[in-house]
Amino acid sequence: MASTNYRNLIENLYEGLFYVDKVGRIKYWSKGAEKITGYSSSEVFDRMCSENFLCPTDAEGNKLYGESNLFTITLATGSIKQYELLITHKDGHKFPISARIAPMYDSKDQVVGATQLFTDNKDHLEHLVEDSEEYQNSFFDPITKLPNHISMEMSIDAKLSEFRRYNRPFGILLIEIDNYEKLSNIYGDELKVNVFTKISTLIKQDLRPFDIAGRWSEKEFAAVLVNVREDTVDMIGNRIINIVEKAEFKIGKGMINITLSIGGIIATPQDTAKILIEKLLDTTKKCTRIGGNKFILWSPVE
Repeated sequence: MASTNYRNLIENLYEGLFYVDKVGRIKYWSKGAEKITGYSSSEVFDRMCSENFLCPTDAEGNKLYGESNLFTITLATGSIKQYELLITHKDGHKFPISARIAPMYDSKDQVVGATQLFTDNKDHLEHLVEDSEEYQNSFFDPITKLPNHISMEMSIDAKLSEFRRYNRPFGILLIEIDNYEKLSNIYGDELKVNVFTKISTLIKQDLRPFDIAGRWSEKEFAAVLVNVREDTVDMIGNRIINIVEKAEFKIGKGMINITLSIGGIIATPQDTAKILIEKLLDTTKKCTRIGGNKFILWSPVE
């Protein structure tokens, strides 16, 4: 009876709680953890805590997964650790949490695992880091306010992990502004402020709520498209081409037209983030070589 009451108490915690064994494998995931992260217990059970599905980072952008995962010190030394973190929800958005990791012992006082108790900490951590230059530079492009290159790489890694485990297909678009160098030489910073801001708005408005748009480089944007097939990637890529081509961009007292070159790809379980990006860069270059203002879906057949 006491055991049942204890379990009910844990399951009704507002906070999230999960337990990992000595090797770092998740053996318990509470309902609070499900609500906070979007991941069900069945989706995470037996996964290694070092996997990158939550992609925890600190406010400076340091990755706290993989070999640097949060449980390493506690499992090795039995010490209690507290963290202020950013993690990635199942739908792709990042949000802050406070986490406390504590060791679990057996009857011989040997560490046999560890628990993490965590809570959604938007009110505290967002105020703490929103004004932090390190945080902004780590996660967001200062002009468009979109996730930056680091954030997009983390999203791609997370979606690859989901794809391999749950067979959830996804695609990526790499979006390059045609004739960027020429336009930049003519319009300078005004191009970045007026044009980039409007392009980012047009892309976000065209994507579905659960897709992720970001700034990839000085002249490129990227988008991660969730649960798609080739025809969906093709449709979205061509739609963005048409929307931006028809838009007018105000610079100074005049208006200019902008076109894009977009490469698209559907991920496979064998891909890595590096392989996917290399394929996309090659595909986007094909678009620019034939004059731009075009979408091409990557294919292994030349």
